[in-house]
Amino acid sequence: MTLPITDSILRGELRPNILKQSLEPKALELLIRNARKVSQKSQLLELEFAINDVLSDLVNTKDIYAEDKKTRDAAINARKNKISKNDAHYKFPSYEIIIDNVLTLPELSTPLLRFYNTIIDAEVLRTRQAILHMSRAVQDDTFVRSTLKALFRKIKFACLESQQWEEHQDVMSLIPIKLTHLYFTLLNTYGEILQSYETPEFEDDFMDFVYNWKGEYPSDDEEAKYIEQSKVKKEISNSITDLPDSYNPQELPCEGKPNRSKDKADLFLEGVSAYNFLGMPMIKQLITPEKKTKKVHDLVMMMLENSGHACAMLEYLKFFDWIKQTQRPKFTKDNYDALCSKVVMGEKDGSTAFHTVRMSLKSSNKNAEKYRAYVYMDQVESEYVTLLDS
Repeated sequence: MTLPITDSILRGELRPNILKQSLEPKALELLIRNARKVSQKSQLLELEFAINDVLSDLVNTKDIYAEDKKTRDAAINARKNKISKNDAHYKFPSYEIIIDNVLTLPELSTPLLRFYNTIIDAEVLRTRQAILHMSRAVQDDTFVRSTLKALFRKIKFACLESQQWEEHQDVMSLIPIKLTHLYFTLLNTYGEILQSYETPEFEDDFMDFVYNWKGEYPSDDEEAKYIEQSKVKKEISNSITDLPDSYNPQELPCEGKPNRSKDKADLFLEGVSAYNFLGMPMIKQLITPEKKTKKVHDLVMMMLENSGHACAMLEYLKFFDWIKQTQRPKFTKDNYDALCSKVVMGEKDGSTAFHTVRMSLKSSNKNAEKYRAYVYMDQVESEYVTLLDS
């Protein structure tokens, strides 16, 4: 487990002096503005997608996150295929103990400082989520313990390194504060795993940990906040489990019948499975251990009432962006039109009939009234949220 954003702030393209030199003022302003959407994400895959989208030209987070997912998937498949057995001593935590806003931050007095605050927060949240997923996927105390110990060493060194900067201390001071909160969130949450079988090889005292990088102890108020927060347990939702990447219509509840015939939603989901449609962040939120992919099936059935509706829903879900940014870097709008012509409209391979439908997303287009995708754009968010909450 690594901290690519923190590493880049300390030694890479995100160093404040390098960032200001490498980007034109307008490009820097756009970067700062785009980073705001990262703070709106909370689920692992959608958060990683947002980070990749904002920082792809500056930090190679995409490959790092992909490797983490590959490890999770391999562990899940190994257990599924009975290649590896579950650890009898496995202790996945049922709650998190989140340490936050204990140490005093500098005043966020400039847009650039707010930008750094946002992306470091995103890395902290992404790391927490990734370890939760990893722990549940691997189900091996020894692996989780070694992963956390290695991460603790990285955090310790990053805290010390940030203090060596004489310039940009406002930015650099964010790093040890945020990482200290992360360190003790993980330490408290995974305490039972970390304390198993051996004497700890890491600092587990909050006051001393801060003293080691800061040269002074936290204030009495900060110590009191830490003690108070370390007693608060936040239940971990079952929704963090890794969910299937493929679609099986036989997963759906089926009125006592062992099988059911495929409908148009099943055919659509099979047609887009090569692009990991079920892996899209907003789609994964619809998949639950209880209902599995039923909500996804219902969403697709609803949007396929006509091609304009489907076009608007896929636009809302950012299906093209998902394919382009995570599945097929060379994927074009022409490729997208050909795919949707087939899976949405039932056209033969090579048809680009969907192009005309897509153009109706703009009310000013001459074919807008034929397919009216622009009208459906006003309702698809409400449809999605209603289904999500059902």
